[in-house]
Amino acid sequence: MEKEMNAGYEIIEKLNIGNSVFVLGTMDSSYGTKYATWQANAKNDPTNYFWGHYIQSYEDAREDLYERAYNETLAQNPSYKIRQLEKLPPVCMSVLPSNGALIKITHKEKGYSYADISSNDLAENKELARYINETMGVSKEQEAAMVAGSMFGWNVPAANPRNYDENGKPIKSKNKDHER
Repeated sequence: MEKEMNAGYEIIEKLNIGNSVFVLGTMDSSYGTKYATWQANAKNDPTNYFWGHYIQSYEDAREDLYERAYNETLAQNPSYKIRQLEKLPPVCMSVLPSNGALIKITHKEKGYSYADISSNDLAENKELARYINETMGVSKEQEAAMVAGSMFGWNVPAANPRNYDENGKPIKSKNKDHER
């Protein structure tokens, strides 16, 4: 199989998103290995790459490739992010309001378990929960829904991340019929 090349770079990864193609290329030079990502129109001219991003490290280039593909996914399908937010992760971390302990919540299980790495410092536990959740890709909306699901059941509206804002706070209903 022949190597695909663009501007002296060997294409090593390719992602197809609808009518767009995103690629990652690498090139060895006297200054070290260089990386680039490009976009092409898969339907009209799939090897005419444009909008190059030139990057120094493989990790940064790969992150750029996936970020470009994700942004294109959102552009082509705006409801994608909403559908992704509605999904709950297998586990998340949170802080127990009563005593500030770091806890682990498992999806579809009632209650929680204490985390082995919990400290006596509330601020430290909040930061640990934030960091671990961020590393696992768990949003604040998802964490809030997981907390509610573990307490009230997984089929209640509070267990749906769509019912929280980006800070994990409940979104107030616009339906005034239920107010007294």
